[in-house]
Amino acid sequence: MSHQTETSFTEPETRYEEIRSQVSGIVNDHILLVLLGPALLVITAIFIYPVIQLVKQSFYLTIPGVPNRFIGLENFANMFNEQAFWTYFQQTLIYSFGSLLVSLGSGLAVALAINHITNQRLRNAYSTVLMFSWAIPLAVVALIWKWLFTGNQLGFINMVLMDLGLISQPYAWLANQQLAMVIVTLTDAWARMPFAMIVLLAGLQSIPQHMYDAAKVDGATTFQTFRAITLPYLRPYIAIVALINWMFAFRAFAIVFPMTRGGPGTQTTIFSIYIYRTGMVNFNYGHASAIAVFIILISLAVATFYVTKVMGGVQEE
Repeated sequence: MSHQTETSFTEPETRYEEIRSQVSGIVNDHILLVLLGPALLVITAIFIYPVIQLVKQSFYLTIPGVPNRFIGLENFANMFNEQAFWTYFQQTLIYSFGSLLVSLGSGLAVALAINHITNQRLRNAYSTVLMFSWAIPLAVVALIWKWLFTGNQLGFINMVLMDLGLISQPYAWLANQQLAMVIVTLTDAWARMPFAMIVLLAGLQSIPQHMYDAAKVDGATTFQTFRAITLPYLRPYIAIVALINWMFAFRAFAIVFPMTRGGPGTQTTIFSIYIYRTGMVNFNYGHASAIAVFIILISLAVATFYVTKVMGGVQEE
C-alpha cells in the first residue's frame, strides 16, 4: 500500500519537473532572442550588409564616365594578371609577418621581465605604463614615429645623431627604399606589442609555481625550464596573439598611410594602400572591391585553418 502511495506522488512531481523544464527552456530561448536581437541587427547592418554589397560590387565594372555593368569574374581575372598585385601581396606578407614576429618576440620578452618583478605594485605600474602605447590611436602612433624619422634636422633621430657627431647632415630615413619598410613594420609592431605583452603576462601568471620549484630542485637551467615548462603553458596564449596580431597587421592602413603613403615609390604599398589608390583615387570601385574580397577570403581561410588546426592541436595537448 505504501509503495503505491509513493508512486502516485512521485509521478506528478516528475511530470511537473518535466513541464517546468520545458517551459523554462522556451522562456529562456525567447529571452535570449529578445536580448540578442538588437545586437544581431546592428552586426548585420554595419558588417554583413556592407560585405554583401562589397562582394556584389566586385562583379561590376565601375569606371568614371562608363555606365556600371555586370562583368562577372573579370575584375578578379584582371587583378591576378597584374604584376603589381603580386608585388603588393608580397609586401603585405612581409609587413604583416614582420610585425607579428617583432611584436610577439618583444611582447614575450617584456612579459617575462615583468613577471620576474616580485613587488605587485611595481609590476602593475610597469604594465600600465607599457599599455599606454596600446591606448594611443594608430594614426597618432604613425605621426609620432614619422616625426622620429623625419628627414630634416627637426627629426628626433637626426637631432640625436647630429649632436653625437655620427652624421653631419640630416638623413631622409623614410625616403630610403630599403629602410622604409623596416621602419613602418617596426612602428606597427611597437603599437601591437602591449597586447601581446598583456596576454602573455596573463599566461605566465597562470603557470603553477610548484612546476618551477620542481624544476629548480631537479637542477634545470633557465633555458631548460623555459622550454619544458613556460613555453608549453604559453602555447594557447601565443596562438591567440599570433592570430589576432597578424590579422590586424595584414589589413593595416593607419600606420603606413600617414608615414609614407605607400612610398618611396611603391616600396611600402600594401593591400590597404592598393585598395585606397584603386578605389578612392582612380575611382575603380569594382576592381578595388575585388581586392578587398580577396583580403577577406585570405583572412577567413587563415583564421579557419589556424583555429581548427593550430589552436585545436594546442588544446588537445
